[in-house]
Amino acid sequence: MNTLQIDILLLFLISFSATALLYVLLGEYKRVQHLAYIKEVISSKNDDTNEILSQKNEKLEKASFLTKLEKLMLLAGLNFSVYIFITIFLLFISVIGSLFALFLQHWSGYVIGIPFAILIFWMILQTLIVNRKKEFNRFLAVAISVLVKMMKNGIGFEQALTKSIEVSGSKMFKDIFSRFFQEKNAIGEEEAFKNLNKYVESKELLVFALAIKIGRASGGQFSNTLAKVEETINYRKKMQEKVDVVTREGSFGSYIVVGIAIFLYFSMNGNFDGKLHEYFMTSEYGRFQLLGIGLWVFTGMIVNKMITKVDK
Repeated sequence: MNTLQIDILLLFLISFSATALLYVLLGEYKRVQHLAYIKEVISSKNDDTNEILSQKNEKLEKASFLTKLEKLMLLAGLNFSVYIFITIFLLFISVIGSLFALFLQHWSGYVIGIPFAILIFWMILQTLIVNRKKEFNRFLAVAISVLVKMMKNGIGFEQALTKSIEVSGSKMFKDIFSRFFQEKNAIGEEEAFKNLNKYVESKELLVFALAIKIGRASGGQFSNTLAKVEETINYRKKMQEKVDVVTREGSFGSYIVVGIAIFLYFSMNGNFDGKLHEYFMTSEYGRFQLLGIGLWVFTGMIVNKMITKVDK
């Protein structure tokens, strides 16, 4: 190994160690603060100590970094330990930062690469969440259609709902509703529906749950209420499909522009007998310029996606 490779390896180890150390220190700082608050509450003579402590614990739990990560993992369908998730995240940003540093042959590659890696990781996580929501909404529309038809044929709501979920072709959809059936008898139907929001953010699910609540309270033809919900959700499903088509068309235009830029680079490099490639790859400033161009194009693609994105 030459001196440059040793320096890059040391920078990688320092960056990874510093990140892990900061995370441990942050956890220890929160723990110390929590213990100090508990001591303060215990030493006070307030009769409502238990209630205050309980409320404080709930606030701390909601504000906890690990709790927020677990919520994101549930929405993305990642069923493993939060510590494994953090390890994957740290390895991801370390690898991307190292690749940037190797390309630039300078330690500033970590300064540029780590924020870029965090952005990419966040985008991947959000893509998993959005795709999961779309899949859930699609199969929910099918399940409600089956549910309405079965109820109009004289089958009870509970049995029809179970059957409509069973015929679904999505394992994710079945797993989410299996939790609903497990919790329904213990905490009630309304609370069980609320708990499903931990696993998927779906407005269609909220509409469905509200329709069931209204239908049970009003009596009459429950199937007619669900039939109206079926029409609404199917309409929203069709509108989302149209929006997805328009969004893909806008994104496809960005990919064409990027493809043209890459084609022009290699064409001009061939016309200048490889001098363009030689400058960008062998010159220190050339590598920074090429990376800057690449990040600029990537930023433009993200902005274009944000502009063309429509979420119903």
